[in-house]
Amino acid sequence: MIYKWLYQNKWKESLRSSIWQKNLAMNIILGILIAYFIINFLFLGIFADKLLMEIFPDENPVNKFNSLLLYFMGIDLLIRFMGQTVPTLSIQPYLHLPVKRSSLMHYLLGRSFTNPLNYSYFVIFIPFAIKAVGSIYSSGLAFLWLFMLLLIVFFDNFVITYIKRQLGGKPLIALGFALLMILFIVLDRYKIFSLQAISEKFFTAILLHPIYIVFPLFALLCIYFVNFSFLKKNAYLENFSKNNTKKVVSTASISFFNRFGVIGELMNMEIKLMLRNKRPKSIIYMTPLFLLYGFIFYTQDVYMNMSAMLIFVGIFISGGFMMTYGNYLISWESSYFDALLTKSFDFKKYFQAKYTLLATVTVISFLVTIPYLFFDIKLLYINTACFLFNLGFNINIVLYFAMNNKKFLDLSKSATFNYQGVGVSNFIVVLPMMLLPILLYAPFGLFGVPKIGLIVIGGIGLIGIALYKPLHAMIIRRFYIKKYEMAEGFRQR
Repeated sequence: MIYKWLYQNKWKESLRSSIWQKNLAMNIILGILIAYFIINFLFLGIFADKLLMEIFPDENPVNKFNSLLLYFMGIDLLIRFMGQTVPTLSIQPYLHLPVKRSSLMHYLLGRSFTNPLNYSYFVIFIPFAIKAVGSIYSSGLAFLWLFMLLLIVFFDNFVITYIKRQLGGKPLIALGFALLMILFIVLDRYKIFSLQAISEKFFTAILLHPIYIVFPLFALLCIYFVNFSFLKKNAYLENFSKNNTKKVVSTASISFFNRFGVIGELMNMEIKLMLRNKRPKSIIYMTPLFLLYGFIFYTQDVYMNMSAMLIFVGIFISGGFMMTYGNYLISWESSYFDALLTKSFDFKKYFQAKYTLLATVTVISFLVTIPYLFFDIKLLYINTACFLFNLGFNINIVLYFAMNNKKFLDLSKSATFNYQGVGVSNFIVVLPMMLLPILLYAPFGLFGVPKIGLIVIGGIGLIGIALYKPLHAMIIRRFYIKKYEMAEGFRQR
């Protein structure tokens, strides 16, 4: 009965939230995207056995699928760390009531089972189990295999829940996960250490000896009660008074840019904003992952022959920060934008500071990714052209269209899978930045002169750099036209 009451309270809280009445267009677009991906994953699950047999003709497709499950667990952990929110309950109002503390903890943990991510993977797993596992083994073992995967998914869920509660969701842990996965992939590729072999033996053994299902079941029970004991131990009123004392990030030592006058001071303030607030800080920690994006494609021969894909990657690795952070360049200051309009400083320098910050990170990103040339020298030419395009064209697009954002941003929330303050324009503005260089390159690639195509892409970037002053003046003029409209939008919270 107590659990029914708690769920009813949570349901009423959700229905009364203003978020249900906001961003209707955004929710419709997200719904269409979700439906699109579900259909694609469904077809992937239906034809996964045929794909595996084509790629690995001499291997059992089920065993090969099992060999990838440990990698699946690692990727799932990374996705959950970046995007999964920890189930919460304002338990202070309940602690003085005759409600068992253990019931509150079981309720909190039980809500994790309702996370849609836990079941989204089964759009792939269920068709594969019916077609492949059922035909090669039996329908009973296919059901057992799906149950095993469900235990794995729940295990990942509670592992991440415990880590995030212990560490407060530090993004550097996500970077560590990503680097560890890349390390295992490299070791597997060069046959130094085969994680695939371990995965295949363990998960296939469960199909051959169903009694082994007790191992993932025992692991799930253990991690569940680890979470339970941690929550119960910390669910006391005195702990909340201690935890309410927040640590303030000290940024007083960031004084390097102050020597560059007003522009340097504004850049310094922008950096402090990024370091002191959770949402922009999470983008900072995501930037190294953008730089590692090349390892996904440059290690695959099929992508190395697709110039359009390499251009897409080149734009992303040097411009990832610029596009993700710059897309909300003014919205970051939405909570005090009205106060900014009362200041006497020149907004020309305000935008110069933002331009310089974005350009600096773009340059550093390009320099860090130069070693990709060891995969193939043509990557240096492609990434250089994309870097120039980012620096001369895309950066101005970001500054110009940042003024279309008129929604308040809550800086205290994480950026990953958080669509608060996000509008349709945020997605539309990315299209020309990513697709235009590919379209510019396409005709030259078709006619067998790819280097001319890269020169055109880089040349447009150089023209944009040369025309910095008139382009910057145009952006300033648009700001003065849009500033009161933006201020009015930021007040709508």
